[in-house]
Amino acid sequence: MSKKSSYEGKIGYTRKEFGAIFQLYSQNVYTGLFKDFSFIDINGKYFISFREEAGATPLITIEKRKIGGDRVLFVATSPAGKEALNEIARSEKIDSFIRQLKGKIEIIKSSKSTKRNSQS
Repeated sequence: MSKKSSYEGKIGYTRKEFGAIFQLYSQNVYTGLFKDFSFIDINGKYFISFREEAGATPLITIEKRKIGGDRVLFVATSPAGKEALNEIARSEKIDSFIRQLKGKIEIIKSSKSTKRNSQS
């Protein structure tokens, strides 16, 4: 009888993937967009979230999904109203995913800047 590993069936991030995601987060901490980062395991799926404030609803949540064999899919979502999510980036390749996500983050920063300026 073989003993199942507690990690069997879980999808984790490689050092390269986590490093690329954390670097993007860090760059945007520097600009003031993000102030909190969380890493959550729900039923063997790992979610990484970026927040404007600790405890706030995440601005961006990243999930890595297994799609067969050695293939994985990175998906980023952002809130889109009452408990709805909008998919903002998707790719099987981490480099392409990060490029897409950078572009979406620039749009988020721009919209927040516009809102601040219009409230002044």
